[in-house]
Amino acid sequence: MEFDLSSFKVLIKKIFPPNKCVYTVDTSEDGNTDSILIRAVNVVIPIEIPEELDIEDMIGGEMDSENLDFSSFLTLYLDEEQINLPKNLKSEKSLIEHFSLYHKDQKLSFNDLVEGKFGGRTIGLGDKIDIVLKVGEKTLNKLTEGKHTLTLESSSFPSLDVHFNLSEDNFNRIYSDGELQ
Repeated sequence: MEFDLSSFKVLIKKIFPPNKCVYTVDTSEDGNTDSILIRAVNVVIPIEIPEELDIEDMIGGEMDSENLDFSSFLTLYLDEEQINLPKNLKSEKSLIEHFSLYHKDQKLSFNDLVEGKFGGRTIGLGDKIDIVLKVGEKTLNKLTEGKHTLTLESSSFPSLDVHFNLSEDNFNRIYSDGELQ
């Protein structure tokens, strides 16, 4: 069943506050930006994640950890220009190195999500979910001061546009142990 998320524009702006939902971050604390932080805030109601969360069902197929290819079910755009996911995301090991999800300061890797370790959690009202994606310098250089749009397209779920503004408050922040510094 397809959902049209365009009717939820106001809600999406609340979940992804334009001035506080995207940051470029330094996760290694070496002074160099290496990742994008995408922050969502639960502004609706407490959400309970099912005990058994089947990622394979969500992406519409079986997962082969040796040949993970996100381009087969997910396309990302920054300001209408496609972000090519790194070729090295086709292995589970590199995906674990490039993707992290934080909830209540607990880090969950992609592997943790596949194994169901996010299941049974409650995302309380006001809770933040942080997604940290390690990306290349080319993508980071596209994130300049001003307005931007991040678009996620998939055959498994409706397209989602996240509009955000970047200012010097959003650049080269340190992100450590689930905390933005």
